[in-house]
Parts: sequence; structure tokens; C-alpha cells
Amino acid sequence: MKSATPLAHLRACLAVGDTASPTLVAAITGRQIDWRQVCWQAGTHLVTPSLAGALRRKALIHLLPCEARSYLDEMQALNQNRSRMLCTALGQIADRLNRIDIAPLLLKGANALLPDQYDGAEDRVIGDLDLLVPENRIEPATQAIRDLGYRQVEQDNLLPGEGKDKHHSSPLLHRSLPIKVELHRRIQSDQRDDAHLMRGLESKRITLPDGPMIQTPDTETRLLHNFLHAQISDRQRRRRLLNLRQLLEFAALAQWQAETLDWSAMRQRLRPSRRQAFAEYLAQAECWLGLAYPAIVDPENRTVI
Repeated sequence: MKSATPLAHLRACLAVGDTASPTLVAAITGRQIDWRQVCWQAGTHLVTPSLAGALRRKALIHLLPCEARSYLDEMQALNQNRSRMLCTALGQIADRLNRIDIAPLLLKGANALLPDQYDGAEDRVIGDLDLLVPENRIEPATQAIRDLGYRQVEQDNLLPGEGKDKHHSSPLLHRSLPIKVELHRRIQSDQRDDAHLMRGLESKRITLPDGPMIQTPDTETRLLHNFLHAQISDRQRRRRLLNLRQLLEFAALAQWQAETLDWSAMRQRLRPSRRQAFAEYLAQAECWLGLAYPAIVDPENRTVI
């Protein structure tokens, strides 16, 4: 990997599995890696804590220069502190929603806050808490969260792109803590995608510490939502942009549940126009992060994709 770019070194470090490739080990021990540039790339893609965790799982962290190791340690610790803050907030919000007979369904990164997740879930950088509630309960759910000290952001104060699709309400920001909540009435902005995604959704009820009840989507729905979010919200399909944080979560989640996933059935839960992009996304996960490309059978012509 002597001539590899910092981004190539980053993806080798993040690759799924706990075993490092001999080339990566040789590059680290041979001082062939520019860790400043690798850390810069990790920060750009919001995977710095994940980089620290991956190097620990691969038993490589002790081989790094002191400066790089200290930086990664600190960034991982800061992210874990934030995750604990989000866990506390999630418990409080779920408790308040339970009081009005709503058990919110966790979406996207909020699921990484739960125990017994895929390797590295504790290091995922989480921007906000995305919660799905029944569409006809959006208003009382919003008021319940406001009663906890959150304020709803008005349209003219939103960041570019926020609040324009109507699958979630305006963000709720805590008045004193760096916590944002988005209440979703649908999983996806496009109702056609949403209808396909909801088909076959199985949710599981989980009791959080101190008693609040939440719901989590099944693994296959989490993977499909990840894919659709990358294609639509992150505009990967149109602009060919790489969201390494999204792709890493997809690959780690798929690796974690590899023996139970029905990829052919998952593909059928997507609109036909999305299926080629899904195959491409799996190829990206294989190329970038070492996820084994699964055998997907197209029932229409019985070929393996």
C-alpha cells in the first residue's frame, strides 16, 4: 500500500471484520501512512470514532504514532460521551411519548444507541434522533417533546434542504443541549418508496432502562432504509457522492446478520427503478469495505445478479 492514497488507507482500516490485511499491517509498521491525512479524510466522512474502534478491533491501534493515537482516543471518547447524552434524551422522550400511548420507532442512527448491535455501532456519529410516530399523532407527539424543553425550528431558520420534504416535521432542538429530534410521519419522503419499504416491515418492542418502550425496525428494513437514504437524501445516485458513514453502517450491519438476510426478498421490496442502484450499492460495500457480495436471484428470469 506504499502508493495508496489516504482514503485507500482509511477504507482498509474500516473494512468489516476484525482481521487486518497483511498489506495494511505492513503499511502501518513501515510508517508508510500519513495519519494526518487519513484522520482528515475520516473527519470529512464523519467516521473518526469508527476509525479508532476499527483499529482497536484489528489490534492495530498500538502501532500508530503517539499523536495519531491520542487524537483518535480523544475523538472516540467525545463521541461516546455524546452518545450517552443522546441515550438519556431518548429515554426521556420515549417515556413522555409512552404517556400518550406512542411507542416511537427508531430510525437510522438512533438504533445504534441500543445494546447488542453490530461491531462498531457504539462509535457511529449520530447527528439527531429520528423517530417514526403515527401520522395522526404528530401534533401531540411534538407537544410532548416540547414539554421537555425542546423548541420547534421555524422554516426560515432551517439549514439548506431541511424541512422541504414532508415525511418529517420541523426539527425540535433542545434549548440548552446539542440535541435535535425529528419526528417522522413516513420513513421515506417519496410515498412510493415508503409503501415498498413498509411492506414486510417487522418491528420489535424494546424496553429501555427505567422502563420506556420503543420500537426498532427489522434488520432488512434498516438496510433498505440506509440504501434509500444514501440514494435520495445524500444524492448518491444523482451526483455520485460517497457517504462513507452510511456505507460503513450498511456493511457492518449486513456483516453482523449475514446468515439471516434474504437479499432476493429485500430487492423485491424496492421499486423496480431502485433495484439496479441497490446492486451498485452492494458493489460499493464490497469494493470499499470488504462486504462479500451476496447472491441475489431475480425471480423474473431466475438469474443471479
